[in-house]
Amino acid sequence: MPLIGYGTPKIIRGLHPSGFEELLVSNASHLSEIDKETQAIRISSKVGKKKRTEIINKANELGIKVLNK
Repeated sequence: MPLIGYGTPKIIRGLHPSGFEELLVSNASHLSEIDKETQAIRISSKVGKKKRTEIINKANELGIKVLNK
């Protein structure tokens, strides 16, 4: 049985190791809803090369961190 002391603190539970909250993005229009101070994006694996570069360029313009370039 796991004991009480072995869990992750509630404040950081579910966050990326960099400290950002991860959001899955598959379209460049989703970037307008991102808070760049607390959230970072992960581009969906189903996105092609053309749309991926479009999302990365738009994220760089907005100052949003991309976790999987």
